[in-house]
Amino acid sequence: MQDERGGFEGQLCPTAARFQALDGLRGICALLVVLFHAPVSGAVYESSFFRHGFLFVDFFFVLSGFVIAHAFHDNLRDKRNGFDFLRGRLFRVYPLHLFMLALFVGFELFLLLTRGPGEAFQGGNGTVALVHNLLMTHCFGVLDTLGWNYPSWSISAELLAYGLFALVVVTVPRALLPIMVLCIVAGIVVIGAAEGTIDTTVGYGWLRCLMGFSLGVIVRLVLWPRTEQAVPADQGLVWTLTELAAVAMVAVFVTALGGTILSLAGPFVFAFALYIFAHEGGLVSRLLRSKPAIYLGLVSYSVYLTHAFVISRVENVATVVAGRTGWAIFSTGVDGKRLLGATEGQALLALGLIVLGTLVFSALTWRFVERPGMALGRRLRERQARTARVERTLAGGARLSAAD
Repeated sequence: MQDERGGFEGQLCPTAARFQALDGLRGICALLVVLFHAPVSGAVYESSFFRHGFLFVDFFFVLSGFVIAHAFHDNLRDKRNGFDFLRGRLFRVYPLHLFMLALFVGFELFLLLTRGPGEAFQGGNGTVALVHNLLMTHCFGVLDTLGWNYPSWSISAELLAYGLFALVVVTVPRALLPIMVLCIVAGIVVIGAAEGTIDTTVGYGWLRCLMGFSLGVIVRLVLWPRTEQAVPADQGLVWTLTELAAVAMVAVFVTALGGTILSLAGPFVFAFALYIFAHEGGLVSRLLRSKPAIYLGLVSYSVYLTHAFVISRVENVATVVAGRTGWAIFSTGVDGKRLLGATEGQALLALGLIVLGTLVFSALTWRFVERPGMALGRRLRERQARTARVERTLAGGARLSAAD
C-alpha cells in the first residue's frame, strides 16, 4: 500500500513522491469505473470506451501488485512479519467495506418495513450473499450473481492476492516470481476458456485479480530499476510523447477490444502504461501530480466503494419523481436495461448528480471511515508492540533472577 493517505494501496513510505502520478491515475480510473456503472442514456451508454470500463479494475490489480511489491517485499522477506502485513491490509480495506455494506443492509431493512418481505433481501441481496460479503468470500465462485455493494468483489479478491504474496515471500521467497508467472498463465487459460473475456467477477474474479496483481509484482521486481534514478530534464519531451502514446494505446485497446477475448491482454496494456507513468518524466505525469488529481487519488478507494450506493439512491429518487409527476425520466437501452434520461440533457444531469454525489460522499467516508479505520489498526499494532516489549523485559528479568 502507499502511506495512509488513501487509494487502493495507500502511499509508499520510502519513495512515496516517486509514484504520485500513479495516485492521480488511480483516481481517474476510479471515476471511469463510476461512469461504467452509471445507468444513464446518451453518449456514455453508446460509447464503447465507457461500456468496456470494467477493464479499469484490472489497472487497479496491476497497480496493487506493483506498489505492494515496492513497499513490502523486502520487509516481508527479511522480517517475516506476514501477520502484521495482513492485519494492516485488513484495516485498510475492511472498515469502509463494512460501513457500505451496513448502508445497503439498512436500505433493505427500510424496504422490509415499508413494502414487506417480498421486496427486501431478494436476488443478489439475499442473506446468503450477505454472509459471503461479510466474510469477503464473494469472488470465489460461491455466488451466482453480484449483489449488495457489487464493486467490493474486487476487494475480496485483493485480500487473496495479499495473502498469497505474504505467504510466498515469508516462506519461499525464491518461488515468488515462478508462482506469479503461473498465476498469469492460469488466468489467461482458465478465464479465456471459461468466460471468453476478462470480464469475470463472482466466478473467476479471484483469478482475474491474481493475474493482474502478479503482473504488477513482476514489473516492480524484474523490470523496475533497482536503483532510483531521476528522469533527465532534457528528456521531458520524449517522455511526454511516450505518455501520450500510452494513453492513446489504452484508449484504443479499451474501445476496440474490451468486449472480446483479447481483453485478456488488458493487464499487460495497463502494466506498460503503469511502467511509463511511474517514471513521472512527462507533462501528463505533471498533470497527474496536480493537487486535484492527487486528491482524487486520495479518495479513490472511497469513490470505488461508495458509487454503487449513490447510483442506487439516485435511481430511487428518479423513480419517485417520475411516479409522482408523470415526467418521462427513464429510457430503455438496446439491451433492455432501464436508463436514466429520456433526453440527453436529463442523462447528463443524472450523470452529474451521480459523480458529484459520489465525490462528496467519498470525501466524508475518507475522513470519517477510512482514516479512523487505519488509525485503529495502528493503535492495535502499537499496543501489541508495547505488550511484546514488556513481556520480553519481564522474561529477561526472570532469567536474571533465576541465575542469581
